[in-house]
Amino acid sequence: MLVVLCISSAAGAQSTDGAPDGRVPLSDPTGGAYTPPTSLFVPAAALPTLNVRMTVGADVQPAGSFDAVRPRLSAELGLGRGFTMAVGTSWFGGDRSSTLDGLTPYAQVRYQLFGNRDGMGWQGGVALTGKRVGWHNGDPELEASFSLQYRARRWEVGAQGTLGQSLVDGAEHDVEARAFAAWRVTPSLAVGLAAQLRVDVGNESPQLEAMLRARGLAEVDMIGGATASYTFDRWQVGALGGVSTIGLYESAGFIGQAFGSVRF
Repeated sequence: MLVVLCISSAAGAQSTDGAPDGRVPLSDPTGGAYTPPTSLFVPAAALPTLNVRMTVGADVQPAGSFDAVRPRLSAELGLGRGFTMAVGTSWFGGDRSSTLDGLTPYAQVRYQLFGNRDGMGWQGGVALTGKRVGWHNGDPELEASFSLQYRARRWEVGAQGTLGQSLVDGAEHDVEARAFAAWRVTPSLAVGLAAQLRVDVGNESPQLEAMLRARGLAEVDMIGGATASYTFDRWQVGALGGVSTIGLYESAGFIGQAFGSVRF
């Protein structure tokens, strides 16, 4: 990973259209490539220097054994030279309803390998994330990911691959694939599709598999649906409506996601 991070210094030295200290205009109607129109995707582009981005959101899944409303919170800081630091909470589920055991705190470092700071054209980046999977009695995990985006004036696409490794059990790991495509009806309004697929590739005992099944967890999980987002000045709001198998072993049910962010 360190070799990958060091192979390019171009991202840290690219033009920002005359903006001082690497800061892009807050009035960018698209939010830049670091504000993709879905919360499922980790941006490939770095948050510009002197920018902070705060995001709050929630998943809503009426059916299943997990909490119906699952909150999310994150904060990102542009460090300059292509680096972004992020901390926050995501969600993996929970083994009992009406608990916060499924909250997953994390810390992340991202690096933009290539791409213009104005967000147009190809963008590539890597991320390293440390997280605690579960609020109570959770297991530490490390994730490495690569993200690729392409942005034109009226549309954009992105793909991301992630490998997660348990720091407790060396045989327990998983892979994730995420993708999105969006069409900009106006520079501020984007609509499209997004999906996430997670596959458990660890060697689990029959006892563990039986426990996961009892909790509604599966070796393969997915989320997919239609997305919409609106960016105005330094604010962005977005939503996803679709289906998810999380917490619904070998079946699928409705899921809704909503988020709002501000950068300053």
